[in-house]
Amino acid sequence: MSRGFILQGLLDIAESEMESAAVSLGKLAHQLRQQEEKLALLVQYRGDYQSRLSGAAGNGLDSRNFRNFSEFMKQLEQAIHQQQAVVSDARRRVAAGRQHWQEKQKKSKAYGTLAQRASTHATRVENGREQKLQDDFASRTSKSKTLAGH
Repeated sequence: MSRGFILQGLLDIAESEMESAAVSLGKLAHQLRQQEEKLALLVQYRGDYQSRLSGAAGNGLDSRNFRNFSEFMKQLEQAIHQQQAVVSDARRRVAAGRQHWQEKQKKSKAYGTLAQRASTHATRVENGREQKLQDDFASRTSKSKTLAGH
């Protein structure tokens, strides 16, 4: 097995791992966007509900309805805090996924550089062999003409 072939195999594996990490990062980023959208909806819902509470309080609100509003707002705040934790965790996973992808990209690039160097070296060696064969042929041709001339 030639050295170039071994490096090509390693390069193929590294590129495959990099592509897989990129796909995974894309999925993580999509999940983050979804979680951020959920959080934004909860926050918007809280604002809408607070406006309703203010309007209802201005029109007179009995204690039972006020307790219901307050309890609902408390639950909504808990949901917002929980969703903030989910978003924070999703951001950490995206950051870790990005770092993983960058590591795979760096590895792939390193193997690509090594493969290119090996290819360049093999080309130089082959060119040197061809040049040597041409020089030998030219030398033999020159000697045979010299011997034929005498």
